[in-house]
Amino acid sequence: MVEENKVVPISGYVIKVASRCNLNCSYCYEYNMGDSSWKKMPKYMEEEVFSKTLHRIKSHCDAHQFDNISISLHGGEPLLIGHERLASYLALADEILGSYRLTLGIQSNGLLLDEAYLALLRKYGVSLGISLDGVPKDNDVFRFYHNGKGSGEEVASKLRMLQGSPLFGGILSVINVAADPVQTWRYLASFDPPVVDFLLPHAHWDNTLTEEQQHRVASHGDWLIAIFDDWYGGYRQDIRIRFFEEIIYRVFGHPGSLESLGLEEVSLVTVGVNGDYEQVDTMKSVFPGAHTMSLSVHQHSLDEVLKHQNVMARQAGISGVSDTCKKCSLVSICGGGYYPHRYSEKNGFNNPSVYCTALTNLITHIQGRIKRDLEKKSNA
Repeated sequence: MVEENKVVPISGYVIKVASRCNLNCSYCYEYNMGDSSWKKMPKYMEEEVFSKTLHRIKSHCDAHQFDNISISLHGGEPLLIGHERLASYLALADEILGSYRLTLGIQSNGLLLDEAYLALLRKYGVSLGISLDGVPKDNDVFRFYHNGKGSGEEVASKLRMLQGSPLFGGILSVINVAADPVQTWRYLASFDPPVVDFLLPHAHWDNTLTEEQQHRVASHGDWLIAIFDDWYGGYRQDIRIRFFEEIIYRVFGHPGSLESLGLEEVSLVTVGVNGDYEQVDTMKSVFPGAHTMSLSVHQHSLDEVLKHQNVMARQAGISGVSDTCKKCSLVSICGGGYYPHRYSEKNGFNNPSVYCTALTNLITHIQGRIKRDLEKKSNA
């Protein structure tokens, strides 16, 4: 039972406009972690569904008297919808939500990017984030076409189209602990992204049972520490590394915005291609159907979404983490870890993150570096 907590209106939206992808990444929660619901989805979100979604968002903003909205168009691969359909979606967003403080972005593998897409992004002020896991040989271990061909070299050529552009939203990179961390970071930095987001691969307690798997999971902390030391030590500090920034905010007692850290209420919801609300689409990595709420934009308001037990669980703050986490001095920083990474069949989500050791090592390392620097300044 979730304890009552302050309800925070939903201001962040992941709208899935395509249910298919031109890549077949082996770690993908959408296609390769057991959930096959994508097979029953329309290939593309219909314009009527997109419009209905935007009107639901507008009504929610008006009811709660706020106007700061963030929308990410997602997939599958969102650029599969084509230029004409994207132009229609962006025109609708401008028409329905143009008077609000709207931040609109697209998260893509980048392979279909061309000048026509760039012109649309410029016209409507839309940022484009690209997914890339490192140098081609490392990226291609997991990110490849359906025929097995790697994607790294082609993505690199598309990133060069964005280099220096205000449209460049940043790089999303799933950690590969077999790759050299500093080489990975410096390669990504060579494209001059404004921000790099390093993501922990999706895992939970029931699929990391062996000693070897546990060791591999824990090693993600050391991998990130190597990058932190290079970045914090002065290499390309003009590029934001969001995971580190968010930890630093919380070390100093400030709130953050990354849903995978901290105890702040999560104000994010996903809308599927058919208009179904999903609590967070990465829940598909836990077990088939874990993301569903049996609510949709066709019949239900976003206030009804807020009252759903799964959404309430992610707005529960300290009361929503495990008893182990409640006793931990780092809980205000890590927040118990990312919600899908806490799962076990035995305890549900009443566990610390499967990455607890990695997060503990990383956070304590960052705390130590900051403490030593502050001591040096006070003694200078």
